[in-house]
Amino acid sequence: MSIQLSFIKVLATVTSRAVGAPLALVAIVATGLVGTVTASDSDPAAAMTVRASDFTLIDQHGKAFSLHYHEQAPAIVLMGHRNGSAAVDVADELSERWAAQGVVFALVNAAPTESRADILADARQRGLELPVLKDDAGLVTETLALNHVAETLVIEPGRWQIVYRGPADHAAFGATLQSLLDGERVEATAQAMPADAEQLPRRAAIANMSETLYSDTIAPLLVEKCADCHRPGGIGPWAMTNHAMIQGFSPMIRETILTKRMPPWHADPEIGEFLHDLSLDVDEARQLVSWIDAGAPRGTGEDPLMAVAAQDTQWELGEPDLVVTLPTFDIPATGTLDYQFFEVKNPLEHDVWVRAVQIAPGDRQVVHHAIATFGDSSNTAGQSDSGESLFQPQLMTFVPGNETYIYPENTGVYVPAGTSFYTQMHYTTYGKATSDQTQIGLYFSDEAPEHVLQHFSILNPELRIPQGAAEHEEAAYYQFQRDAVIYSLFPHAHYRGRASEFAIRYPDGREEVVLSVPNYDFNWQRYFQFKEPIEAPAGTFVIHRTVYDNSTANLSNPDPSVDVRFGEQTWEEMLYGGISFRYAEPGENDFEVNEDDYLAALAMGFMDVNMDGKVALDEMPERSRQALALPFTIMDRNKTMGLEFPEFREFMVQSNMMSRDAF
Repeated sequence: MSIQLSFIKVLATVTSRAVGAPLALVAIVATGLVGTVTASDSDPAAAMTVRASDFTLIDQHGKAFSLHYHEQAPAIVLMGHRNGSAAVDVADELSERWAAQGVVFALVNAAPTESRADILADARQRGLELPVLKDDAGLVTETLALNHVAETLVIEPGRWQIVYRGPADHAAFGATLQSLLDGERVEATAQAMPADAEQLPRRAAIANMSETLYSDTIAPLLVEKCADCHRPGGIGPWAMTNHAMIQGFSPMIRETILTKRMPPWHADPEIGEFLHDLSLDVDEARQLVSWIDAGAPRGTGEDPLMAVAAQDTQWELGEPDLVVTLPTFDIPATGTLDYQFFEVKNPLEHDVWVRAVQIAPGDRQVVHHAIATFGDSSNTAGQSDSGESLFQPQLMTFVPGNETYIYPENTGVYVPAGTSFYTQMHYTTYGKATSDQTQIGLYFSDEAPEHVLQHFSILNPELRIPQGAAEHEEAAYYQFQRDAVIYSLFPHAHYRGRASEFAIRYPDGREEVVLSVPNYDFNWQRYFQFKEPIEAPAGTFVIHRTVYDNSTANLSNPDPSVDVRFGEQTWEEMLYGGISFRYAEPGENDFEVNEDDYLAALAMGFMDVNMDGKVALDEMPERSRQALALPFTIMDRNKTMGLEFPEFREFMVQSNMMSRDAF
């Protein structure tokens, strides 16, 4: 029989229950409703299905899976999963049959007691190759009304409707997939799961939504995680000024939580612990979404959002000790702009130690990035080149989401009198002519710190991303020649960046990933500061890897039909990793950048393709390999068929290959 599900009927049912309504039921209202559903008579409840709202989850390998990324697939199949269940073994067989025709398969695990490590071990033991998406908070599973192990959903992209729900071995499953592949209109069908089908484990429901839940829990959470940006005058597009605003935007808040777009924190929560972590933990996410699904009730008590002050100054840390104001620059409505280089003379007649920096754009919509450095004032702005910022002591880098940098305790950057401040500015157009006058706020220490804070980079200017490639990886590294302490890491790519990570390889050969950003977002970039700095003995590699998506599935891709090379503009690409650190023991020349050492380290980091700690002749640029063969052989004094760092540095100097133009 056919069951007509009316939006109005369900809405009336939900609103009549108000606080404490079942999450799966209320989710129908929050995420949209499928119209007519054909269900088996034996399981009328199976007719209650939902629109396939977008979500992002991380699989057992640490890779992000976003549902709507697969919009171009003919169909997406999701199946309930639990470790040890033989019922999901059929998934690999089905994938082998249908994936060749473009169907996307994934399993979803919401078991609270099964970690990603457990899932990975179980999958390896059983030879399961499909991605198993870990739904830590259980919100995606509940939103999809996925109730059983091996329960299977077929989703039609484009309409984003669940067009089949039930066991994968039912004839209707294959018929639905074939119809989608044939481009036919598909009516939603639900089939009952077997009576002995195992229920998916669930997290305990929110037992009691008290009358003071909003005032005691929800609003304070929003103040802590969100209101700093979403305040009057803040960078958020709307302000969290009271309960009514939250209730009005609650469907959007729910969606951004499930897709992990907000709060803007994209580090894998299972790797590393970081300062200023904005992410929601499992309990916070469940509490907030459950409250939204219950209608976002006001309840009783004070409204803490009423006390959120407007941002009456652009300076988050208070008035700076020195404000460096850059020249005004006019940006046209359209077109591509070259990098701009501004010099501002240091007005101070005494040396200072900088302890914190904020870069405040005049028009943040046009500022792609700003790199603030300082150096000898004999340079002029017009003589700087695109690599200048790499070879001067750095104050900080501004990108969206990274505007303020408070240096680690007992560190600082020494700025002598008589220098100039230099800023590399990258402007992008957005359809409206405007002007920008960026300011840099500097905060000084009263006393000299013990250590000089260093900012070095990892680059791969030789990267090439083939046209159409959906998962192309590039990598490079920086090797410490002295004992060091790493404070923070900064991944950077452009619109094709999909995922990024940093790994530490210690001198004993042990390697561990210390930062993973599985769903890299160009719009939100930051230095990730470790709660506990990492000690890196001399010889340690910091390896930076980035995965790029140059396919048509990447909706931000400027042009998937071209091979992409390293370049400054956003329609080009970068492998760029920032390292903020200090040397373990202070050195006399820590105030300066030794260009020969740094250039050699940069070059070795991308030329040493197999990352074995030496550059072989066949890893050198092919265009100059023959000419370099003789000096290369001479410099290989220990006859290892490769140049370790001291040999490579000398080779670069002797061969006159030390050139900023290469970077």
